[in-house]
Amino acid sequence: MAFSANSQNETDALRYSYLNYNGTARYAGLGGAMGALGADMSAISMNPAGMGRYSRSDFSFTGDFTFTNSKGSYDDNTLNGNKANFNMTNIGAVFVKPFSFEDATLWKYFQFGITSSRTNDFHSKTFIEGKNNKSLITSYTNNLNDNNTPLGDLSDFYEGLAFDASLLYFDSLSGVYTPWYNENDAEILQTKKTVTRGAQYQTDIVFSGNYNGKLYVGGSIGFPRIRYNTSSTYNEEFLKVDSILDTEGFTMKEDISTEGSGFNMKLGLIYAPFKFLRVGLAAHTPTWYTLTDQYTTQFTSDFTDNTYDAIEPSPDGTYDYRLKTPGRVMGSVALLYKKRGFLTFEYEYVDYANSKFKNAFDDVSSDPDNFNDENKVSNTIYQGASIIKAGAEVRVTNLWTVRGGYTYYGSPIKDAYAKVDASRTNISAGIGFKNRDFSIDITYLRSKWKEESYLYDPSLVSLTETTKTLNNFMVTAGFRF
Repeated sequence: MAFSANSQNETDALRYSYLNYNGTARYAGLGGAMGALGADMSAISMNPAGMGRYSRSDFSFTGDFTFTNSKGSYDDNTLNGNKANFNMTNIGAVFVKPFSFEDATLWKYFQFGITSSRTNDFHSKTFIEGKNNKSLITSYTNNLNDNNTPLGDLSDFYEGLAFDASLLYFDSLSGVYTPWYNENDAEILQTKKTVTRGAQYQTDIVFSGNYNGKLYVGGSIGFPRIRYNTSSTYNEEFLKVDSILDTEGFTMKEDISTEGSGFNMKLGLIYAPFKFLRVGLAAHTPTWYTLTDQYTTQFTSDFTDNTYDAIEPSPDGTYDYRLKTPGRVMGSVALLYKKRGFLTFEYEYVDYANSKFKNAFDDVSSDPDNFNDENKVSNTIYQGASIIKAGAEVRVTNLWTVRGGYTYYGSPIKDAYAKVDASRTNISAGIGFKNRDFSIDITYLRSKWKEESYLYDPSLVSLTETTKTLNNFMVTAGFRF
């Protein structure tokens, strides 16, 4: 669906809208279905009313080891890529103020908290290899000829570099661009290595209250941040070299980094009509981001006549813009059996078609409709999707518990535009120890999904299907005071 480009597009919008909360080990171990339970540093990021469940002040932090496997399939050829990473996925503190028993009020506690959770993990390494008879350079010349692009208007990052590296030819009389290889008799070995790094995090400032031990309400102000980097090396080796159009091969290196921060708000409540039942509701506003992209590219060409071999780097590119990602709503229910265990379920809805790019605040020179095409594409191919979560926990002794969880993310892509099933599943299991002043939780989570992409123009190249598996091992330590 997407192919390489440095401009902002629907793939970027989905990347930052499609959140996969990790956070604390207990939260992950229960599949994230803690909206009706609360009393967890990650749970209060989803439903701030959950902080109302705290009756003592609390501090906790979570460490996470991640191992990602990516299987890239292109031209009936599959290659594996692996990447490991260690992160601090959550840290937070809650401060509890009891109301005086002498006060004529049914409010029992007031809480204030600050928590930071990782909401996306971008670390991966992917390898792709296959053969084709049409080069990336053909996609460039087709685009230039279709738009009658003057030679002086070539991109400093793509077509212009290819021209400077002698990979395409311009006939000044006819105004036609031609790739410098024999398009009628080509066999090209194409390889691509892509390494991505970074994450999304959200810091929430949360307020909540406990009314008579039955109603818990809360709200938060959120400050999400993004750090994303992708570095790719794309290579073409021409297995049939023409005596005149003598390109033997070329390499394109591309580095893109995105950094920025945003703002959102959340409201929630939990109601406990009976000792065995809790019901939770929460709503999140859209998130408004201010982002900056920095990017560079480089072409290296190789010819039979080495006189024309070249290394052509781009200038450093920078672009500021804004992005609004969709809000979400969720409902949850927990069924408790005395103090021995519980079942918990949660439903969440997100409309991924509601993402929207805008110019930067200080960019008064650009067309206010600059992102119309990109926003129309997002609105056309993306859809509203359900996220279903379930978890269970059993207390095996007074101090030890075991738990398990499952999460299903519905596909954000409409069936008419999806070549692969873009849904995602998380399966998790864990154990926990808790006494009066200290707790420790350990969880293993396995997440699996598929992505689709194209090396360049989809009319010239076959689909690349990437299957990704994310393995998380996380430990949370908590201290009450």
